[in-house]
Amino acid sequence: MLEGVAQGVSAVADVLRKGVRTSLLDRRAARMAAVQEGATFASGVTTTFTPSRAEAWYRLERRPLVIALLGDDAAGDVAAWVMRAQSVLNAELFVGERLAPRLGHLHRAHVASSTPAVAELAALWEWTHRQWRRHDLLLLDASQPLPDPVAVIQLQHAAHEYHHDHDIGIVVPAYDCDGVQVSGYDVERPSGAVVPSSGGRDYGQHRIPRYVLTAAMHGMYVTADALDRVDLAERHLAGLSLDEQAGRVVRQAWAGHIRTLCLASTAFAVTRIPQLDLGAEQRRWQLERRITAADGRPRIVFVLNATSISGGIRVVFEQANGLAERGFDVEIWSLEPEPGWFDLRVPVQRYRTYEDLLLALRRVDALKVATWWETGEIVWLASVSHGVPVFLVQEFETWFYPDDPVARAAVVAGYRREFFTVTQASYQQQELAEVGVAARLLPIGYDDRVFRPLPGIEREPDTVLALGRSFFQKNFEMTRRAWQRLGEARPTLVLFGNEPDLMRDERARYVVRPDDAEVNELYNRATLFVQTSRHEGFGLPVLEAMAAGCPVITTDSHGNRDFCHDGSNCIIVPQDDDAALAAAMRRLLDDPAERERLRVAGWETARRHAWRVVLDETAGFYREVQAASAPT
Repeated sequence: MLEGVAQGVSAVADVLRKGVRTSLLDRRAARMAAVQEGATFASGVTTTFTPSRAEAWYRLERRPLVIALLGDDAAGDVAAWVMRAQSVLNAELFVGERLAPRLGHLHRAHVASSTPAVAELAALWEWTHRQWRRHDLLLLDASQPLPDPVAVIQLQHAAHEYHHDHDIGIVVPAYDCDGVQVSGYDVERPSGAVVPSSGGRDYGQHRIPRYVLTAAMHGMYVTADALDRVDLAERHLAGLSLDEQAGRVVRQAWAGHIRTLCLASTAFAVTRIPQLDLGAEQRRWQLERRITAADGRPRIVFVLNATSISGGIRVVFEQANGLAERGFDVEIWSLEPEPGWFDLRVPVQRYRTYEDLLLALRRVDALKVATWWETGEIVWLASVSHGVPVFLVQEFETWFYPDDPVARAAVVAGYRREFFTVTQASYQQQELAEVGVAARLLPIGYDDRVFRPLPGIEREPDTVLALGRSFFQKNFEMTRRAWQRLGEARPTLVLFGNEPDLMRDERARYVVRPDDAEVNELYNRATLFVQTSRHEGFGLPVLEAMAAGCPVITTDSHGNRDFCHDGSNCIIVPQDDDAALAAAMRRLLDDPAERERLRVAGWETARRHAWRVVLDETAGFYREVQAASAPT
C-alpha cells in the first residue's frame, strides 16, 4: 500500500549517499538496462515494453493523471483501492455520484470536486479540461475488479513512449477472464462483426501489443494531448452506452491520426468480457471504401520490403503484371528500387523507410496488399481511413523463425480479421484458420510461355537437377547425402542458384544465376528433378519442372500437397530419409517407362496452374473485394 512512499524514501537516501549526479546516472543505467529486454521489428512492433522498463520510466516521469470511476455499482472495496492508487500514482479521482458514498470519509479528501453530473464522456472531457488540463485520463468500470496501480503505470508508459513520434493517444489493456485473455478486438471483414481477439492455437500472439479500431471503456487510458486533439462533442455520443461512447472516442482519434494501442502484455482481470458492436457511423467508416483510380479502374498497391531475387517476390511481380493486363491500376511500393532481374511492367515507388511509406500510403484510396508479415502492420495502419487492406500470405511466416518464439508470436499477431486474406495452399489456409483468420485459397502459377518442353533437346540419361540453396528450409543437405549414398554409380548432380560454393565434387556442377529460359533448359535436359524442402509455402520449382516434362522426386513440404501426389505425378519420400531418396533416384534413373509415366502426369498437373489461368481467378478475387467494400 505504501509502495510509492517507500520508493520515494529510497530515492532520497540514494541521493544523500551517492550525490545527485551519481544517483541520477545509476537510475538512468537501470532504465537503459530495462530497455534491452524484448525485441523490436522493422515495422515498429516491439515487445520491449516490459513491467521493469515501465517502472524505471515512471520513477523519472510520473505523469499527472485523472482516474474516472464510472458505473452505478462497485465490485470491491473502492475506498481501499483509492488509497492504494493514490499512494502509487500521481492521480486525481473522479467518482460518479452513486459511487461516491462508497468512499466514506475519503470522499472530500480524495475525490475531485466540481465533477460532472452525468457519466457521458463528452462532459468528462470538458470537466477534465476545466479542472485538470494537461492531465491524462483513465476510465475504469467500477463494476469490474479494479486494476493493480502498477498496471496503470504500464499503460501510461506505453501511451507516452511506445511510438517514437508519439502518435499514440489511447492505450487499452488486455482482459483476463478466468484465464482467457482477450487482446483487444478485431473488426471482421466484410461482416463488420466485432470479435474479441482470443483463443486459437497459441503462439504467444495474444501477448503482443497491437493497434485496434475499437475498444471498451474499462481501462481506456487517454493522454492529455489526445484529450486536446480528439473532436468529441455531445452529438457524437447521444444515446450511447459507455462502451459505445468509448468506441466512438477511438474512431474520432483515428480520424485525427491518433492511434489506439492494446498493450496486450498488460491484462486487467475482469468478471465479464465486454461485448462490442459497431455503430452505424463507425460501420460506414470501417467497411465502406472507394478504391478506384482517377480513370475509374480499381487501384492496387502491393507493398514489398524488397525487390531482390526471391520466389515470393516473383509471385508478386507476376500478379502485378497480370492484374495490370486485366484492367487494374497497379503499383509496387517498396524499400528497394525497380528490379533488374524481372520484366516488371508496373511502376515502382521506392521509400527510404517503412514510416515514410506509411505516411504516403495512408492517403491513398486503393486495395493495399501486404506481402510479408512486417508489411502487414504498415498496410493495416495505412488502411485505417483510406483503402482496403489485403494480406497475401504466401507462407505462414512463423516457419522463418524456428528458434525465436517472440518473432513467431509477432508474426501471428499480425494476421488479423480486418484484412481480406488470401493464401496459395490449403496447408497455409488451415494454419490461418487455427488462429481465427479465414483465407481465400488462390494458387500461384508459372509462365507456360517459358516453362515447357523444348523440341529438339535430348534429355540426359544420368543427370539429377536440384535447386542449390543453403537456406535451412530447403534442406539441401538431404539431397547431398542421398546423392553421395549412390557412391561411384552416382549420376551427375546439376545445381542452380546463386551459391556456387555450396558444394565441391567432381561429379557436380553449379549454374550461377540462370535466367528463366536457362532454368527451363536445365529442366528439359535433366533426367529428374529433386527437391527435399522441409517446408514450402507452395513449391513453385516443382511445378515448373513438371511443366517442362521433368520427372520429380520431392518431400512433403506442406505447401506442395495440393498438386503433388505420391505415385501419381511424382515420388514423395519421407523427410531426412536419405536411404529412401537414394533408392527413389536409382529406381527412376533405371526405369525409363516410369519416368515417362510421371512426366506425362506431371505435365497434365502443371498446365492447370499456368499464370494465364490463375490470374483470371486472382483478378476475380480483387474485384469481389472491391464490390464488397463499395459504399452503399
